[in-house]
Amino acid sequence: MGKEVGEHLMDAGLGEDEAVKRVFYFLRHCKVGKVTAGETIKIEDNCESFYMKLNRINSQEPSCFFTTGFLNGLFSAVKNQHVREIKCIAAGDPYCEWEII
Repeated sequence: MGKEVGEHLMDAGLGEDEAVKRVFYFLRHCKVGKVTAGETIKIEDNCESFYMKLNRINSQEPSCFFTTGFLNGLFSAVKNQHVREIKCIAAGDPYCEWEII
């Protein structure tokens, strides 16, 4: 889905940074979490990891598979890059974080 969204935004003539900015705004608007981006992407209050915590699914490793897949598709389509989750609320971190690779 992230790839399709990214391709659609690029076909609409948006630049790479503007496309990513609009998707992050949309994620915040939909209450996915508090998204910030810089050298990494951070999502505080990430709904995916909170679901895992509420259902007492304990993980020792980052486990936001849907969000990671969505971000990978987006960054692949828009910037020819990928992301890797390095912190996760479900694993006990204060927020979820992805490095851009």
